[in-house]
Amino acid sequence: MSEINQYPVLDYLVNVLKNAIADSKVEKQSQSVSVVKDGNDIIHVEQLFDESGNKAKIVITDKKLIVISEDLLEPLQTIHTTVKGNEGLKKELEATTIIINGLDIETELVFQAARDCFDELSDSYEFSKNVEKEVSKLKAPLKFGANPLELIIVNDAASIQVTPNFIKALDAGVTKAIEADVAKVQNALNKHFKKG
Repeated sequence: MSEINQYPVLDYLVNVLKNAIADSKVEKQSQSVSVVKDGNDIIHVEQLFDESGNKAKIVITDKKLIVISEDLLEPLQTIHTTVKGNEGLKKELEATTIIINGLDIETELVFQAARDCFDELSDSYEFSKNVEKEVSKLKAPLKFGANPLELIIVNDAASIQVTPNFIKALDAGVTKAIEADVAKVQNALNKHFKKG
């Protein structure tokens, strides 16, 4: 069986994952698809291109959240800085969007930071696992005590917007407290991620 030659961006990224996850193995399935195996768990990695066929997108499906538990989000976000001696590959990696389980890396980091901010503000906030993800936007069911709401986070290039969507009418005091907390979280996220 002949060796499968994969796209350089995919090949480089998969090797970074393999080297970072102890005892993992890689199965190259095609020019654009690899599977990283960690015991019985798998990370599916696929390289896609935009309509012009020029700009790459790496889509990672990681149901067991291995990439997150191994703290690989930030190393993947700056993966281009690890390339030595190949400026072409470095530029390709820098231009590549990496999407993990439906969110680009920065938005995943923003979401984790938002959860941490809400935890710091009050023990009454509780996030649900049923998050709707759209690359740089997400909707997360959230409870403040017994009060359900939905948190919408949009990670644009210039700023992060965090807005509450109240599913039912709440007491005016509770609504005001939640809106104040959301504003604090939005401000903190923008300062951290957008240097604003």
